[in-house]
Amino acid sequence: MRDEAVCILCAARGPFRRRCSKDGYGIAECPSCGLVQLQPMPSPETLRALYETDSYFGGVGSGYSEYESQETEYVATFREDVRRIAEFVPSGKVLEVGCGYGYFLQCALEAGYDAYGIDVAPTAVKWASERLPDRVFCGLLEEVPQIQDQQYDVIFGSHLIEHLTEPGAFLERAGRLLRPGGLIVLVTPNIRSLLSRASGRRWVSYKIPEHVSYYDPRTITDLLNRSGYSVRAVDSAYQYYALPFVASRVRELLDPVSRLVPPVERLRGLRDRRIRVTSGSMRVVAMR
Repeated sequence: MRDEAVCILCAARGPFRRRCSKDGYGIAECPSCGLVQLQPMPSPETLRALYETDSYFGGVGSGYSEYESQETEYVATFREDVRRIAEFVPSGKVLEVGCGYGYFLQCALEAGYDAYGIDVAPTAVKWASERLPDRVFCGLLEEVPQIQDQQYDVIFGSHLIEHLTEPGAFLERAGRLLRPGGLIVLVTPNIRSLLSRASGRRWVSYKIPEHVSYYDPRTITDLLNRSGYSVRAVDSAYQYYALPFVASRVRELLDPVSRLVPPVERLRGLRDRRIRVTSGSMRVVAMR
């Protein structure tokens, strides 16, 4: 099936090649640049209303399932991101866009960075602000006056760019906040990953409608180049999860034969084990 649309990366018009459909949306590929995006494209107002719900950071499907209870796993994951950033910029001022509960900020501060964050989810900002006073602000990049007169060495966004209906405009605004030679570091699902290909329409990163686009190493490089950045590295991004959480996702993927996979929580000694796995995401480091 082919759909008429406008690509949010290259502005080419369809027809797009539809890969699959889920939850009332088509997931389709641009015939010009290869970006995969939703059809129809949700409005920014629809998306912001989703993020502003109290359940977004504790939901199933859309949002982040049991976000607060997985703090240990998120902190372990973000420490890897901080170590990767330190290979390029060992110290300085960092801004995280889409900071959630502030777990990355916590890791960056521990490593000696002067770290700040913004998010559009009021519930998350309130939670993070209580732990990191005067470092977390609510709103879009262009809405927060406290950051507009600042210059940052690094701007970090984990699972951010796939939420944006105007990614080029975001990267332009971010670039104005970076010092010359500053870095932007993005973590985002890789639509060409082995996990994505193996999972099909059950891929965990098909989170509809909040994930409006799906990049691969070529299309994310294209996006950054068009916005005046030079890509320095693209590598696989790993995450730490509690074993029962991984097992629950495997059961979802194997449905309807999931009954053959025993619940890990019944296996003595495994309930508290944490493992490092790929979620089919990539980490991109680019210089302005």
